[in-house]
Amino acid sequence: MAKIPTQNWSQNWQKDVRFSKNATERLIEQAVLIDAQLAIAYNGDTLMVNAGPHRKSGPGEGGDSRWHISVRQRGGSGWHIILNKSCTGVRGIEKRERVTGGF
Repeated sequence: MAKIPTQNWSQNWQKDVRFSKNATERLIEQAVLIDAQLAIAYNGDTLMVNAGPHRKSGPGEGGDSRWHISVRQRGGSGWHIILNKSCTGVRGIEKRERVTGGF
């Protein structure tokens, strides 16, 4: 599989130091096998990595408390790649539609 170009990783993509670019990319490659739109973005070098493996629960239960990776297509919508509890595999993929100002 192709590699995600360096310029396609957001500056602060690493939310948890336990996960390297290589580990994150291996998980993304697993997700690419499951979702055709994600595969097109990955193979076309338009997949942007917003955040590596992390979980976040914000005020009032905001955010996603499951382990996930946040990616998007350049100029378009994105996905949450939902990981298993040990962050070794992909449990699912959720499309995140762009709305005014964010996802």
